[in-house]
Amino acid sequence: MKAEQQQKGATKTVKKVKVNKKAPVRLWVKAVFTGFRRSKVQQNENQALLKIQHVDDVSSSRFYWGKRVAYIYKAHSLKNNTKFRTIWGRISRSHGSNGIVIARFNRNLPPRAIGSTLRVFLYPNRA
Repeated sequence: MKAEQQQKGATKTVKKVKVNKKAPVRLWVKAVFTGFRRSKVQQNENQALLKIQHVDDVSSSRFYWGKRVAYIYKAHSLKNNTKFRTIWGRISRSHGSNGIVIARFNRNLPPRAIGSTLRVFLYPNRA
């Protein structure tokens, strides 16, 4: 009897919450810094070799020519109210037939960045 009275007297208000079912748009593709362009006896630190995710041949790497690249790393001290720093670069051309590309950066990438993930942004768009 008490349960019935509580159900009659209590009215629940249900608040609808909007749920964003779409994934956030990501304007960059992952790439791995594999090393510097080199020969048997010398290496060019101003030319970084990048392996872009899902790019396996020259024709698909051609889309990324001219796109901007960012190496984001964390420093110890604050600068501009953040500990994260960025080195910007640009993809210049392909390297070999496996889809690896050559990128040139404003400041050369440090050797400790070899094997780390970089962001290849999908702009500027030439289409």
